[in-house]
Order: sequence, then structure tokens, then C-alpha cells
Amino acid sequence: MLSQQIIDQLQPYDFDRLARKEPDGRRRLRLIALAHLKEGKSCSEVGAALRVSRHAVMRWVQWFTAGGVARLAGMPHDWSTQRLAKAQEEAFRQAVEQLQCERGGGRVRGEDIRQLLDRQFGVAYSLNGVYDLMKRLGMVWISARAVSPSADPVAQAEFKKKLRPGSRGNAAPEHCA
Repeated sequence: MLSQQIIDQLQPYDFDRLARKEPDGRRRLRLIALAHLKEGKSCSEVGAALRVSRHAVMRWVQWFTAGGVARLAGMPHDWSTQRLAKAQEEAFRQAVEQLQCERGGGRVRGEDIRQLLDRQFGVAYSLNGVYDLMKRLGMVWISARAVSPSADPVAQAEFKKKLRPGSRGNAAPEHCA
């Protein structure tokens, strides 16, 4: 049974109305549980009605008493927060591009970017986290082509000029025209 102090804390709220407006299903369930508790049901009865354990209901009551209705959203998880600050995203993007330019040949690997994040920005990422970050920033990690150290850009430009008009290598895509 809940203490009278907790029941008094529940009284000012209309949990049914709040639950109807709540888009998040888990938070809605927690609000419904508090509505049942406000009506005088025990944690075991509420748990059985909502098909959760009474311990879950008691945890939700603790969250509510500690932080009010806003706290019912749950605990923030460290692994779901982004480690690289939004303010550093552009600097990170430039650092990855610079890393690719400094490379004499081959492409920048995910491990290289992970080490760059650790060394230059002081944030630790797993390899999958690096790929997720690159995707979130709209960067394709494998898009940089390998540049051979023996490549001659002047000779390549001359070769492109000598292509026949209308050949595949010289035709501009229609959507770019």
C-alpha cells in the first residue's frame, strides 16, 4: 500500500487526461498506472491490470515522487546520446576530409576515423558508432576513391579531353544539364 504522502502527491494530477494526450506508449502506460494508484489500487493490482510487475509500478512511483510527471519518460541512457557535440560536427567533417587529402593512397577506414575522434575531439566511439555518426552527418565513409601516389592529374585531364564526343566517359547526365 502506498503512503498517504505519495497519494497526496498524486491528487493534483488528472492522469487519465494526460494519458490520452501522451503519444509515447510507455509513458502513457505509466500515467495509466498512476491513475489506478490514485484511485486507491495497490501496486500488485495495478501491475496485474497492466500486465507488468508490481516492481515496475513501484519504480514508476519512485520516478514520479522524485521528478514529477516529466520524470516518467524514463532514465536517459548513456549509449543513446551522441558523444560528438553538435558544435563540433563541422570541424569533424573538415578533419575527415583533411585526413583523406593527407593520405597518399588508399581510403580512410573507419578505424582511422575512430582514432581521429579519440585523438582530436576526445570522444570514444566503437567502430559501429563511427559508421552511425558518418551516416547521421550525411557522409559516406567509403565514397573517397583511392588515389594512387603515381597518378598524374595533368595526364588524366589530357586523356579526358581526347575522349570522343558522345562517348560514355564524356557524356553529361541529363539531370545535371
